[in-house]
Amino acid sequence: MAVQAEGAHPTEWELDDAGRGTARHLAERLEVGEGVGALLTSTEPKALGTAEEVGAVWGVPVVVDERLREAMRPWIGPGYRAVVHRYLRGELPEGWEPHGDVARRVGAAVREASERAGERTVVVVSHGLSLALHLGERLGPEFDREGFWSSLAFPDAWVLDQQGFLHRCERAPHL
Repeated sequence: MAVQAEGAHPTEWELDDAGRGTARHLAERLEVGEGVGALLTSTEPKALGTAEEVGAVWGVPVVVDERLREAMRPWIGPGYRAVVHRYLRGELPEGWEPHGDVARRVGAAVREASERAGERTVVVVSHGLSLALHLGERLGPEFDREGFWSSLAFPDAWVLDQQGFLHRCERAPHL
């Protein structure tokens, strides 16, 4: 988990040592087949810290990509989860980034990384809302964006395989 700094927006939160340790433990358990062909991350410090641990374990450079940032929203706080569920069902609360914009920017970043990686695994370190919207766009209307977002742990790892099936990697226990 990220350290919730008083007065700082969640996009500015960083990982503490325990969070980095948990990220490293998860990285050690990733199954990456032929190896990591691309490791890209959001610009947000908590995602960057997680990606740095993955990169250290797998010996690959971290590519920072602004397009992988979380969906823009004006606030978090009381009632946030309820608004997120409405958002993931397709509503657009005032001040929130349009769904299609999020899905397009994340999709473009993933597509470009996949082209560079060839047959090797692409590891994307990003955020729940942006990934839920990207996967919804990629997998179609049957994909349960709300269910995916609600089930996320911190940290968490999911695999989208070549057949288009999404499944959770083994999750690292919280330290």
